[in-house]
Amino acid sequence: MSQSTFQTSPQSAFQTTLLGLFDDCLQRYAGAECVCLSTTDGFPVASRTLAHIQFEADAMAAASSTLFSVSNAVSQQMLDRPFRVAFVESERGNMAFVSLSVGQQDYVLTMSASDEMNIGQLRAFINRLARQIVEQCEAPEAPASRLAAS
Repeated sequence: MSQSTFQTSPQSAFQTTLLGLFDDCLQRYAGAECVCLSTTDGFPVASRTLAHIQFEADAMAAASSTLFSVSNAVSQQMLDRPFRVAFVESERGNMAFVSLSVGQQDYVLTMSASDEMNIGQLRAFINRLARQIVEQCEAPEAPASRLAAS
């Protein structure tokens, strides 16, 4: 049903938790097609996609990082507040990008959905997933720091 991509090998407990959450998301939400987590400096951590979706994890991580940087700069400049969520709308569907932190590491969570899922649903689902990642992956020894170092 889904494909996955990892930043490191072998799979860490952090990635195992992420993939479980990503699988649940893709199975639970009609229209969800792709979920990935990247570092804010452009490295892929983990992703899941439906089998018919093709994308390069490195390219998605770089794009997510770039959008994070631009969105954060604009948000800080115009609103004097940090970036939280950005959307990309297309004729075929939508994508959402959310910033989150686990331990000392900052990430960008990306979710794409077909037009089966409206933008309000996408916003609710990606924010819920971001909260779940933070709640389930926060630990005294942040596995994310090992991912960023590799």
